[in-house]
Amino acid sequence: MPMIIKTTHRSKAWLALLLVGLVAVLLAGCRPGSNVQEKVAEAHKRYDGPALWKVTDHDSALFLFGTVHLLPDGTDWQRRDMQDAFDNVGTVFFETPDDDKAALKTSILQRQYGLYDSGERLRDKLDVANLNRLTAAAHNADVPLARLESFKPWLAADILSIAAADKAGLKYTNSADSYLRAKAKAAGKSIYSLDTIETYFEAVASHPEDEQMRAFVQTIKTFDTLIANTKTVNGAWLIGDVDRLEKDMMIPAQSQSPEIYAALFTTRNAKWVKVLDGFMDGDNNAMVVVGIGHLIGNDGLPTRFEDLGYTVERVQRFDLPN
Repeated sequence: MPMIIKTTHRSKAWLALLLVGLVAVLLAGCRPGSNVQEKVAEAHKRYDGPALWKVTDHDSALFLFGTVHLLPDGTDWQRRDMQDAFDNVGTVFFETPDDDKAALKTSILQRQYGLYDSGERLRDKLDVANLNRLTAAAHNADVPLARLESFKPWLAADILSIAAADKAGLKYTNSADSYLRAKAKAAGKSIYSLDTIETYFEAVASHPEDEQMRAFVQTIKTFDTLIANTKTVNGAWLIGDVDRLEKDMMIPAQSQSPEIYAALFTTRNAKWVKVLDGFMDGDNNAMVVVGIGHLIGNDGLPTRFEDLGYTVERVQRFDLPN
């Protein structure tokens, strides 16, 4: 069985940036819908909820639950199908560790991969138009421009995106990931990570600067729509509309930054499914809690499990009252 990294839980602000990294890349091409709020309200009447899949073989079950990482206070996202699945598994997999050691590694790797040396500055690599866009984005996100000048493009984009989301009341501490990790620990479930902290930096921060810069410029060009796009994605996630998420989030992201998309999703999903396939060799049940983007489309975990011969079904328990 492939190696799995055992973790414990401690909510860390240090890790929020890592876990919601590349928000701007994913949302830059997202097309906001004018009637998303109406659709959410109608779907809630039917008890629709975030997408959940069940993967089975002859003696094991694996539930795949997709999340978004930034939510406002009071978001009503829990449904009985997810709660019932969670209550009946003994193991929960998350994307990355969330403990003191992971927080320290994140801090070290951000400095290693995210800062210029030798006097280089981000602003010196931008033309006048894009420097003006950066200045406006920093002002709107309440981030001092001077703070961004020593950061490489990938880290500057992440910091701007998270700051704008936080200013709008969209917080990682409200995410399903954070809640379910705490709940798993309280219930005494086995908690594992599918990836190391280093993997994210290897997948994204180590890309050539011209690739990073293309993604960064797209971020600051579309920065004024970032929050609206985030809310649109959250609305589609809340009602389990994976077709919309694929069309309006994943396909544009893949088109605009194919190298980073491949590193963040395609390569990592291929590695994760091998780990989870090894887990399915036993006779235990588990839940996988990862960003919804990892469960969508031909690269997504449900499709990859189908390709391996597993039975995969979308779970919608209308027999359970919400």
